[in-house]
Amino acid sequence: MRKLAIIVIIAMLVLPVLLVSKVNYLSEAEYKKLKKSERLDYWQRLETELQDLAERRSDAQNRKDNATARIEELRRQIAAVEQEHQTTYDQILDYLKVDKNNMAKWKDIEGKIAYFNAQINNFNSLSDSELWQAKKQIYALREEWNDYRADNYAKVPDFQDDIMMIENRLTRLETELESKRPKYYEDTYTVVKGETLSKISGYHFIYNDPAKWGIIYRANRDQIKDPNIINPDLVLKIPRGKPNTWKVYKGEFLWRIASYPEVYGNGAKWPLIYRANKDKIKDPDLIYPNQVFEIPRD
Repeated sequence: MRKLAIIVIIAMLVLPVLLVSKVNYLSEAEYKKLKKSERLDYWQRLETELQDLAERRSDAQNRKDNATARIEELRRQIAAVEQEHQTTYDQILDYLKVDKNNMAKWKDIEGKIAYFNAQINNFNSLSDSELWQAKKQIYALREEWNDYRADNYAKVPDFQDDIMMIENRLTRLETELESKRPKYYEDTYTVVKGETLSKISGYHFIYNDPAKWGIIYRANRDQIKDPNIINPDLVLKIPRGKPNTWKVYKGEFLWRIASYPEVYGNGAKWPLIYRANKDKIKDPDLIYPNQVFEIPRD
């Protein structure tokens, strides 16, 4: 690019000298046909043209000399900037404690970039349902990426365009994943010794509210007989959102089911469940365990 600029500047300086003369030059035969006064006029125009060309040539030469000096000055400035850039670059590597001659590490960075791009490509090829089912792997990939970005070799200036590209691609993947989140789904949580349902419910990543322990209990009644006793290593289902169906357990009735916070949080809304399940409910005061009811949602 710099060479092209220099060529353009020189061409602009030399061009005026190469312009076509204003004088219509005569052949010897044409000249002999001229009258004396016409010859004098012709010679005057030639002298004027010659003087004009000389002045233009001198002006072009001056501009060429000035441009040449300017080009040399720009070259010195470029060299100074490149030296400053190199010095700053070396200081960055020293600060990061990165060895620029360690080709194995350099190859490792390239390999990591290729690895993360390939992982993101795989997730981008999934269908909507497959993408949501792969959410744990995507969350794990984000954690792996965050850990890798903390490595000093991942901060080397040479690879920052690639690093930012992967960060942007991963962020878009997470946004896409969030858009596929169903209205109701279940996470899992493995019980640790000493935990209770209320303690688990109080964790900020669960419900951030100990009083909502009942939601976890009702989702896991098939494996929890006493809500006050849960065993370590038990894998609990953690409901997210509002379910569209409900399996009846012993002792439940429509008012109680409607009062659950994960259903309507208001027992008075039991008629909504009754009307949606009239084919299964003959008497609203009489429902049976293991019946599965539709839960109408707006």
